[in-house]
Amino acid sequence: MPNPPNRRNPPSIPPPLPGSPVARGYDDVNDDAEDFEGDPTGISELASTSLMPPPALQPTVPMTQPLGHGTGTGQGHGQAPAHGVLNQPGPMGPSGHSQPPPFGYPPPPEYRPSGQMPAQAFPHIASHSGMTPPDAAPVARHSHRAVPTMPPQPHGTDPQLQPMAQLSALPGNQSPYVNRSRVYAFVVDETGNPIELGSGRFAKAYRGEERWVESKTTMRRPIAIKCLQRGVSGEDQMRFQMEKEILERVQGHPNIVEILASGEGDNPNFIPPQLRDRVENDFMILELLDMSLEERLKGARQKRRRDDLLAVPMRERIFRVLEYIIPVATAVEYSHLVCDTCHRDIKPANILVKLADPNLRGSQMRVKLADFNVGKVADPDMDLSMTRFQAVPGTLYFQSPEQETNSVELLVNVTQGSPEVEFFEDFYIDIFENDTFSLFNRNENYSIVSSDRQRKKIMLNRPFAEPSEFNVRGRVVKSVGRPADIYSLGAVFYYLITGAYANPKNLYDAFRKFVEYERKDENNSIAAYIEHEYRTITNLRTPKQEGQGAPDLAPEDRFFSYKHYLDGNGELIDPMILVIIAKAMIRNKPDSYCLSYDLKTPGISSMVHDLLSLYVHYGIDPSARLAYQHDSYERPKRDSMMKRAFDKLFKK
Repeated sequence: MPNPPNRRNPPSIPPPLPGSPVARGYDDVNDDAEDFEGDPTGISELASTSLMPPPALQPTVPMTQPLGHGTGTGQGHGQAPAHGVLNQPGPMGPSGHSQPPPFGYPPPPEYRPSGQMPAQAFPHIASHSGMTPPDAAPVARHSHRAVPTMPPQPHGTDPQLQPMAQLSALPGNQSPYVNRSRVYAFVVDETGNPIELGSGRFAKAYRGEERWVESKTTMRRPIAIKCLQRGVSGEDQMRFQMEKEILERVQGHPNIVEILASGEGDNPNFIPPQLRDRVENDFMILELLDMSLEERLKGARQKRRRDDLLAVPMRERIFRVLEYIIPVATAVEYSHLVCDTCHRDIKPANILVKLADPNLRGSQMRVKLADFNVGKVADPDMDLSMTRFQAVPGTLYFQSPEQETNSVELLVNVTQGSPEVEFFEDFYIDIFENDTFSLFNRNENYSIVSSDRQRKKIMLNRPFAEPSEFNVRGRVVKSVGRPADIYSLGAVFYYLITGAYANPKNLYDAFRKFVEYERKDENNSIAAYIEHEYRTITNLRTPKQEGQGAPDLAPEDRFFSYKHYLDGNGELIDPMILVIIAKAMIRNKPDSYCLSYDLKTPGISSMVHDLLSLYVHYGIDPSARLAYQHDSYERPKRDSMMKRAFDKLFKK
């Protein structure tokens, strides 16, 4: 049997012709084989590598075929058209070489199939690659493709703009793609059970591990595997698929959770036996962070790592809150203005946190926005949203008013051939352009162009096509887009600044009368309204007695009239902060960040600017906020001589 390739016995690959496109990468192939020396897994022991033909002899993969029935993109998320497997007919592989050990904890005894020769070495591994031998069994694969220097092109032809079908039609020795495989598996605890990270309405997340198969160091890292639960409704199944698609569209921002791969039904043995009655073989591979912001504030996962915002002074709390809210706001800005995508469910539970290492001076906390399962993509070719299924879901305390009351019922008169609809409601109703009008039990839907509450008229985008009817019930469905994200950001900011104590809905209820104030004068602005409110609060303060600090509010106002302007400790919130919150939650005034019906608003950029300006307001340079975060940093103490001697003798 020939010796496995290593530095002294490199794999025999016929040298290419000088000047050919393959000659540039010939040395790299040999270097990859040589650097596997010292790793317990030889290059010939990697089934997904050893069974592949040399790069110059590999068949071309037609790029016009989909990567799989997962959510594949140019980044390689999804199934590959061909599959490979890692075989283990005992301690030795089919080629006579030992197989790589499974990573994570070893699977339980009943995990491996018995009486089968050969059996899969990693039945719970999903492997993603681009090329696989034809005799391999199905396994999910993931491919990373890089585009090297292209061969000479005809004059006036840009190789980067060529269709993928033309590039894939090149001969095998001119293909501009390389494949690098990664495999994924669940991590199990000492008892052999998968480690659950969290659970939502229709999905569960488990701890997993990623391995780079062709890596020179066999690099591994922890990841999160999000699986669809069994028994969910068809609507929730569709929402899970939409989350894959939308999350892939918004990749590229440091504050949006990274998706590494996705698929469905790749390998039936990928899901551990303990989970097969609870989750489907439909998954997303995501980067792993420590916890959600909700768990961080409540200490639900680790009580010792709870961030008690009420236990710190107001000034320090403001800086802590800004470190949470600014990354989320910048992620929303990117998704709105670059990807034209809305999240529509921003809340602490959908904000993930990776805590800073306390022993590293330059370590920073990472905050990322996740869970785009109710998002919406403004794509004219496809409707990637859940609006067509039901009212747009959200979380009660942080959802916008148009999500909370997505459908409004009206008594109306409609006339065939006329675009005007007459309604008879006297109270204030938010009806604006981009909303949708229809009669109950009718199939026709009409977009609303404008509404006049003085004349009680609704103007449709086209004449009413159905027979005229009088005193019938009509329905207006509110549009939900970018303004809903801005409202939710303001609600989360208010929740955090009060020490994770106050309910944002109570604050919006207090704003409600001002929202309905439609007179056009100098007082109909958010800045004037907040100034009036704080001037009234100042007049209600109790007299300051000698020897006391700042005066408190009168008890009757503390608990009733102006409670929504106080944090959990009874302290008055800075009016400049409340102006930012009000501009986000009140969306029909001249100085609001956006109007509630403007689905293309760029107002999130103004909110990000005002949030960053709070650092300047409190005397901190935004670029130096890391130094302020670590003002109480202490250099790690060196271990004592006795501990070092003990570690040297008894620890490996």
